[in-house]
Amino acid sequence: MEHWMTVLAAAVMIVNGGCAPIVLFPVEEESVKEEPIEKPPSRSAIAVRYGDLLSDPHNAQVLGNEMQFQRQPHPDSLALFISDAAQECGLPLIRRTPDGLTDPPAPHAFWQLAFFIPPELNRPGLIDLRDFRIMSYGIVSDPSRGVHASLGAGSSALGGVWEKTLEIVSSDASSVSVKLYWGMPAWQTELNGVPYAPAVDFGGDYTATFCGDPPPQLPPSPGRAIPGAALAAPPDGPIPDPDALYLFLGSAAESCADPWSSVACTGTSRVTLRLPPDYQKPGILDLTDPAIAASFTRSWSTPCAPNDLVSGVFDGGTIEILSIDESGVSCRVYGSHTDLTHGGFDADGLYTASSCP
Repeated sequence: MEHWMTVLAAAVMIVNGGCAPIVLFPVEEESVKEEPIEKPPSRSAIAVRYGDLLSDPHNAQVLGNEMQFQRQPHPDSLALFISDAAQECGLPLIRRTPDGLTDPPAPHAFWQLAFFIPPELNRPGLIDLRDFRIMSYGIVSDPSRGVHASLGAGSSALGGVWEKTLEIVSSDASSVSVKLYWGMPAWQTELNGVPYAPAVDFGGDYTATFCGDPPPQLPPSPGRAIPGAALAAPPDGPIPDPDALYLFLGSAAESCADPWSSVACTGTSRVTLRLPPDYQKPGILDLTDPAIAASFTRSWSTPCAPNDLVSGVFDGGTIEILSIDESGVSCRVYGSHTDLTHGGFDADGLYTASSCP
């Protein structure tokens, strides 16, 4: 865009005393040009059910060689691929071959992120990418700068200590719209001691087209809601508050008759908390609030292994009471990520806790 500044002045000034007139001539036109703003490179996003990727032997081999997960994502996980290069449904993962080329073909310099969202988190709403249940992979490659770095493969590898989020805005049979918040960690400007410029902010709004049928969305995870007056005391625990409502959430089998049953050696987990009378209404509560006494217990494996059972309290996070009535409680847990030094546990998700008769 050009801004034209023109100043015109044509005046004759007669000065007393007989001096010659002073004439102000027009100022010549001067153009001031703004530097063009460089547009960001185009970005692409595709989505696919993870199990459908594995049905193709070549895809399964590439995924296994490149990502080398410690554990495989669930087949019904949402596999989301984001890149500044074109991506193909037939082979969504871009890899650099030994001869310096890419498969499938990509620009000389490119980046790609992949997230594998488990079924229990694949629903509209905000997702904490530090969640241990989320598998991830990333690569930044620019041979001209001597940069070729995998950004980690495995559980929450791309989350790190920075809070990064992925919001599923909407989804239908053809596409899923997401908003990625990434921030600017140090390795985005320097990888393996080599400067990588310009710095890349992977964040933004993306609409990913589904390759094939979308993965199914699960119903909310089950739970139980039991009045304190009808609840026996837990083993070696205090007598429940008769006016509070106690919630038992998680993958462990819940029983109205024995809600405190041990989860040891089951490979499941349980979150327990209480809602005093003033908290028994829709709203958002901190998981660290002493009034709700939120805690978790997790069994790492089945059959039993040493140090199988881990229990603790949450480092942070919230529980949102969406609805509460005589039939039960609908709630959403977010930001419950607890680091490995405190048990390594995530309880994020949507729950429906049915009232016990």
